[in-house]
Amino acid sequence: MTLSKSVTGRSLGLKLLLVCGLVLLMGIPALFISLISYDRAGRANDVTREVSERYGGDQSVLGPILVAPFTTYNKEGAIAHIGQYVVFAESGNVTLDDLTTDTQQRSLYKVQTYQASADFKASFTLPENLSALNAGRTINWDRAQILIGMSDVRGLRDDVFLSVNGEAKRQFEPAISGDLQGQIGRGDDIYSKSFSSMPTVMSGTGLQYMSVNVGDLIEKGSFDVAALLPIKGAQKLTLAPFAKSTKAAVTGDWPHPGFQGKFPPETREITENGFKATWSVPFLARGIPARGPAQTLGLNSFNKRAMGIDLVQLVNPYQKVNRALKYAIMFIGLVFLAYFLFEVMIGTRVHAAQYVLIGLAQCIFYLLLLAFSEHIGFTLAFMIAAGATIAATAGYAGAVFGGTKYAVRAGIVFAGVYGLLYVLMQIEDFALMVGAITSFLAIAGTMYLTRNIDWYGITKTDA
Repeated sequence: MTLSKSVTGRSLGLKLLLVCGLVLLMGIPALFISLISYDRAGRANDVTREVSERYGGDQSVLGPILVAPFTTYNKEGAIAHIGQYVVFAESGNVTLDDLTTDTQQRSLYKVQTYQASADFKASFTLPENLSALNAGRTINWDRAQILIGMSDVRGLRDDVFLSVNGEAKRQFEPAISGDLQGQIGRGDDIYSKSFSSMPTVMSGTGLQYMSVNVGDLIEKGSFDVAALLPIKGAQKLTLAPFAKSTKAAVTGDWPHPGFQGKFPPETREITENGFKATWSVPFLARGIPARGPAQTLGLNSFNKRAMGIDLVQLVNPYQKVNRALKYAIMFIGLVFLAYFLFEVMIGTRVHAAQYVLIGLAQCIFYLLLLAFSEHIGFTLAFMIAAGATIAATAGYAGAVFGGTKYAVRAGIVFAGVYGLLYVLMQIEDFALMVGAITSFLAIAGTMYLTRNIDWYGITKTDA
C-alpha cells in the first residue's frame, strides 16, 4: 500500500482537522479534573492550617529588647504624645540545639510539628548620660522592661524566666497589647494609666509579647540577660535579629530543611539524620538603628530581616499532579496523533467517537493519578495510572486495527509518551525545553510520514 492516496477515498485533511478539534475538546474534561486537583490541594492547605494552629503554627520569635515609656509635652505643659523608646542589645545569641519534629496526621493529610528550646543571651549597654537620649522627650527608665515576642504565645510549653547577670530569675508576664503612641494627651489621667499598663507599641510586627520590669538595672549602665523559651510550632520557625549583632545556631532532626529569610545560613550541614545551621547578622546588615522611638525604627519589617527554617515536605502530590495537567493537551494530542498515523498507515478508519473514547481515557489517567497520589505517593500512583491507561488504549488499538501486533506497537508508543511525561515531572528546570523538543520531533515525524498523502482525497486507494 502507498500513502500517496487517501486511505478511504475521503479527505484525510478534514479528518486531521477533526482530530485536532477533538484534542482541544478534551481540554474541557482535563480542566474539570484540574479544578478537582486544586480543590483537593486547597482542602489539604485548610487541614494543615487547622492542625498547625493547635500546635502554635508558624512561629516567629524575637529575643530580648529593652523598652521604656516616654512622653512629649506641648507648649502648655500637657502631655502631647505617649510612646516607647527601644534599646537593642549590643550583642545577642540564640541557640536551639534540640529542635525535634513529629508528624501529625488528620485523614489523608500530614503536618510537620516541632518542639524546641530557644536559649537567648543578650548584653545591654546604656550611655553614661541617659538624659542625652531625651531629645525633646522624657523617658521613664524606672518602668523599663525587657520584652520577648513570638507570633503565637499558645506555642509556649512552660513559663519563661529572665536571668540577669546570672542571678535570680524574674518571671515574664503577658505584655498589655495596644498602641497609644499616637494618642494626644488629655492630662495626668492618661499619663498614669498609660504608664501603669505599659502597653506595647510593637503591634505592627505581628508578634505577641511578654515582659519583665528591669527599671532597677538601668543605673548599672550595662547588664547581661538570658531567657529560655520552650516553644512548639508547625512547619516553620523564624528568628528575628534582636541585637545590633546577632548570632544564631539551630540543630534539628529534620532531614529536609529549607532556609528562608533575608539572611541565609553562614554554615549548614544536612544529613539523613537532621541538620545544623548557624547565622551571623552584623549591625549594618540588619539595617535597624541601635536605639530610638519605636515608631521610627521600622520594627514592622522584622520578619523581612529574619532567619527562617522550613520543615519541607518533599512529596507534594497536588503540586506534581497540577504540573502534569498543564501538559494534558500536549500528551492527549500525541496519543491522538499516534492513532491517526496508525489509521493512515494501516488503512482502517477510526470514527470520531472512538477518538473521543481514547481522549476520555487519557483524562481519566489524570483522575487516577490524583486519587492514588493522595494515598501512595506520586511515583507509584503514576505507574499504576499510566499502566492501566496504556493497557486500555493499546488493547483498544489492537481491537480497532484488527491485530495483536498493533496492540503491541501502540503499547510501545504510548509507554514512550507516558515515560516522557514522567520525565518532565522530574526535571522541572528543563521540562519546557524537553516538552518543546518532543513536540517538534512529533510534528516533524508526522510531516515526514505523511509527505505523500493525498489530503484532498481526490484519488482512489491503490491496491
